[in-house]
Amino acid sequence: RAEVQQLRQRFANSIAPGGLAGDRRGVVPASGFLFSSQQIWKIIRENKDLDLPAHKVMVATVRCDEIANERFGCLTSDAEWLDLENDVQAGSVLGFGKKLGSIVEVHMEEYDKEAVYFDEAVRKAKRQLLESRILNLVQPAFQKNLSHLRTKALEKFKTGLDQSLESGKGFAASVRETTESSLSEFNQGCADSVIKQADWDYSKILEKVRRDIEDHALSVRESKLTELTNHAKEKLRKALVEPVESLFDAAGQTTWASIESLYKRETQAILPEVFKALSGFEMGSEFSEEMVSKLRDYGQSIVENKAKEEASKILMHMKERCSQWCLVMTRTQCQGPGQERKMSVQ
Repeated sequence: RAEVQQLRQRFANSIAPGGLAGDRRGVVPASGFLFSSQQIWKIIRENKDLDLPAHKVMVATVRCDEIANERFGCLTSDAEWLDLENDVQAGSVLGFGKKLGSIVEVHMEEYDKEAVYFDEAVRKAKRQLLESRILNLVQPAFQKNLSHLRTKALEKFKTGLDQSLESGKGFAASVRETTESSLSEFNQGCADSVIKQADWDYSKILEKVRRDIEDHALSVRESKLTELTNHAKEKLRKALVEPVESLFDAAGQTTWASIESLYKRETQAILPEVFKALSGFEMGSEFSEEMVSKLRDYGQSIVENKAKEEASKILMHMKERCSQWCLVMTRTQCQGPGQERKMSVQ
């Protein structure tokens, strides 16, 4: 029974060491037979010792190189690859990694099938070189897809931020939510673009997307703050200009006290609206205090400018009155004493 079992194993593993067909790991495949035969005769003619293992490696090296070159050439003309390459030039491709990975896998499997009987070490080394060449060929398409995703993420952030602000949500909260949503979609797109045959890293372009978003958010924030400041200044200007002019027109002993009271009242009245608008930016009390200080300075400048205008008007009125008085005096002197007495009698 033991002998029967042993014989069965020799049949089942016929090409293994000790099998009926012997160990065939050193056998040259049929596709390399012609080259192998030529090299054997070359060695014999040169009277060198036959080194069958070295000869096997030599044959494997030549044939695996040829197979790898054939597979690489097939990939460069592969219709699916060419279509994918064209599509990614126009925009981001959904399922890019799955499609590209499938194409690469097909050609690598074809290499494995054709090179399976050659020396293992040589076969694996040539396989790595082929895979490296293929990845270098297709990586620009991967980078192009990420570039489209980067642009898409920024546009999504811009649109989302505008919509969030229009809905009345605070600026800082809008930026946080829109940033999270945009980066999440970008990360998903990048993960979808990676192929299993490569360990491509997209952390650098992720940081670029973060900077794109931060730069745009900063630009919008500055624009919104400028808009808020200008609105507050215009409102304060309207609240001060006409009343101050009226107070100067009806000048009296209490004019300056009234102007000071008006300035304090109107400046204080505008602050709640300003504080409410600033709270959405979440920039801290220091910034709010600085802005309030600037508004107060602006209100004070309005009063000062109006005072200067009124002062210049007073001088102008004094000059006009002086000119009129001088004209009257001149006419009186020109009339003479008789006319002057006549005028007095009349």
